[in-house]
Amino acid sequence: MQQMDLEGILDLSEWEKLQDAIAIETQLAIILVDYRGKPVSTHNQIQPFCQLVRQHPKLSKYCEKCDARGALEAVRKGTPFIYRCHFDIVDIAIPIMVEGHYMGAIMAGEVQMEENQDQLEQVLNADDQELIQWFKKEHQKAYEQLPKLSFQDMDKAAYMIGQLSKYILTEIVKKGYSVQKHEGNSIQISSKEFQPTNSATLELVSEEQEKINLSYQAKNSQLQPAIDAMYDSNRTVDLQYLAELTNLSPNYLSRLIKEEFGEPFTQVYNKLKVRRAKQQLRDTNKTINEISDDLGYVDASYFVRTFKKYVGTTPLNFRKSA
Repeated sequence: MQQMDLEGILDLSEWEKLQDAIAIETQLAIILVDYRGKPVSTHNQIQPFCQLVRQHPKLSKYCEKCDARGALEAVRKGTPFIYRCHFDIVDIAIPIMVEGHYMGAIMAGEVQMEENQDQLEQVLNADDQELIQWFKKEHQKAYEQLPKLSFQDMDKAAYMIGQLSKYILTEIVKKGYSVQKHEGNSIQISSKEFQPTNSATLELVSEEQEKINLSYQAKNSQLQPAIDAMYDSNRTVDLQYLAELTNLSPNYLSRLIKEEFGEPFTQVYNKLKVRRAKQQLRDTNKTINEISDDLGYVDASYFVRTFKKYVGTTPLNFRKSA
């Protein structure tokens, strides 16, 4: 699918009126970001402390990682994801999915909970805790001014943001797409002829995670070493190698991978390699033969056939249209 652009779909002036009204009502800072994490809307109700953090050259990078991890976890769960950032501040992510592709997310939060905040997952443990503690102490007054909400307030806010997302659904329907709403106000949109594969989320999360240097967290922890190796773009692997890595038999490992992703290892790994090929075709000047070699194909013609099978066009034509 050609990447749809939120800015091209939405009437941003109307969107921001809705966004601002809900930000005021819920006391949450709200922003709409695209699939790259780039802001599409203005950042309503941003808290002074968070604004100071995002102006800091190093701490702002932690904020970007938290936003990305929160959005990716929401994609995996298929529901709004409420979590804590590296400053122990609470945020919500609601993903926007189109044809199995991550378009972006509604990010909201910059609040603290009245109680039991430690029950929420902290998505990033920053390595420079000394800097974080110094910054928090330096701006203690601004930190203490963060709004404090109950869990009931947060549930209400998540519902209201889910209502806000309906505006996106309305606009995308106008573009000729059918819309399916999932539990928890996550959004799934698809054209009538598109049938996403069970591993569509794996490919999607893989692409987004590589941009921010994260790794997929397996539901079955036995698989984690194998999945980390599959994600390593500098290594070509096979089932035998992964079996040795995990101390599992190839047959048992193959079964676990199918349980995790809903598809056999060969299909899952081929899709990851094709996704890497697409990235190289877009972002580098490497020849088709060079890309084929990078991905571990022994024959460039086989690479071309595999690419066409999954993408529907040849690597050369994909590069021309990218």
